Amino acid sequence: MKRGTSSAAVPIALTLVLLASRLAAVPALNNPVGGAAGSLSLNPPVLYLVLAPAFTMWDGISMLSMTRLKGFLWGLLFLYVVWRALGWASRSRTGSGSLVGRWLRELGVLAVSITALLIFLLAGALWHRPMLSLTGTSTGDRVVDFHSHTNLSHDVAGTWMKGYDTEANLRWHSRAGFDAVFITDHNVVSRESGVGKEESGGRSLESRAAEHATVSCPGIEVSAWRAHVVLLGDTLPVDRRQYNQSLESLLRLLETSEATYGSFSVASLPEYRRNHWHRLDTLIRAGLDGFEIVNASPKANELTRAERDTVIGLARAHQRFVVGVSDSHGWGATSMVWNLVSLPPATPRAALCGAIMGRLRNGFEAVQVIERHRLRPEAWWPMALTPIGVVWETWRSMGWSLAASWLLWIWLPWGVARRRY
Repeated sequence: MKRGTSSAAVPIALTLVLLASRLAAVPALNNPVGGAAGSLSLNPPVLYLVLAPAFTMWDGISMLSMTRLKGFLWGLLFLYVVWRALGWASRSRTGSGSLVGRWLRELGVLAVSITALLIFLLAGALWHRPMLSLTGTSTGDRVVDFHSHTNLSHDVAGTWMKGYDTEANLRWHSRAGFDAVFITDHNVVSRESGVGKEESGGRSLESRAAEHATVSCPGIEVSAWRAHVVLLGDTLPVDRRQYNQSLESLLRLLETSEATYGSFSVASLPEYRRNHWHRLDTLIRAGLDGFEIVNASPKANELTRAERDTVIGLARAHQRFVVGVSDSHGWGATSMVWNLVSLPPATPRAALCGAIMGRLRNGFEAVQVIERHRLRPEAWWPMALTPIGVVWETWRSMGWSLAASWLLWIWLPWGVARRRY
C-alpha cells in the first residue's frame, strides 16, 4: 500500500497543476482586432475528446512558430537529460546493476524515446485526423479561409502531401467548420488546374467538390519581388516574371491587380514582415487591399502581438481589410484561425465566392478574424521550457470536457499499475 501511495506522486502533481491552470483559464478563441469571440466555441469530435492528450498536444505543437518549434525540440532534449540524470543518480546511490548494464539500459531507453517521439510527430503531421471545428456563428456569418494550397503548388507536390488535391483541401476545411476557402496555389490559377475536367471516374472535380460543405473559391499566390501577394478572385494567368524584378515591379502588381486581374491583393506573411516592414505604407499607397495578420505556417507565425497591432493600426487608418489564413499545405489537421464574413443569410452556395469578394470592398470592417489561444513566439516561457509552456497554455485554454479526458489519462496508468500490484 505504501508503494501504491508513493507511485501516485506523479498523477497527483499533474492533477494539481492541471487544476491550477483552470484557475488561470483564458478563452480558447479571441479576436486580435479587439473584442471577445462572443458565442463562438470549438467543437471537439468524439475521438478528439476520448484521446484528448494526444490531440491537444498535436494542436499545440502545430500552432508553434518556427523558433518555438526549435525550442520545443531543444526543450525535449533538455528535459530528457534532466530526467535520465536524476534516474542515474538514484541508481548510483542504491548501487543497482553494473555500470555496463546501466549504460545498455540508457541506450535502450534513448532508442525507445526517440522512436516514440518520431511516431508521435509523424502521426501528427501526416494523419488528417478529426479536428476542432468552429461553432456558434451568427446566421449571416460565413466562415472563410483566404489562403490555402493543393498539390498544384511546388511545395506540396514534391512532399509527402502530394495527394493533397482540391478534394482533400475541401475535406480538411469542412472538418474545421469552414464555409468557403480560397485555393491560392503558387503562381498557378486554380481554375486551370483541371478543376472541372473529367477524370477517369467519369465525374468532374467540380461535381465531387460540391459534395463537401465547403465551397472552393479561386485565387493565386504570386511570387513577386521579395514578397508573396495573394490575389483573391477568378484571375487570368499571372506571369510572375513581370513582378519579381524590383520594388517597382511589385508596386505595379499592386497598382494593377484589380484592373488587370479583377482581384483583391493581400500581403502574405512572412515576406512583408521580413522584407517590407518599413515600407508598408508604400504598399498601401500602391493599391494593396489587405494584410494577413495571422498565418498558421510556422515560419509565418513569428508575428508578435506588437507587430500585429501595428499592421492593424495601418489597415484601420487606410480602410484595408485584415485576414487570418491557414496557408494549409496539407500537413496535419489543426486549424488555428477562422474569418467571419457577414453576408445575407439567403446567399446561395453558387454565389458565395462573389458575395465574399463584394464584402471585401468594405475595407477594414469586412472581415472578423478569430484565432486560437496558443504559446506565442514572444511568450515569457524560456525556449528550453517550450514543451512545458505548450502543455500549460493548452490546459489554460481547453474546456472542462477536455480537462476531464486529460485527468482520466493521467490516472489510468496509475490505476492499471496499482491493480496489477
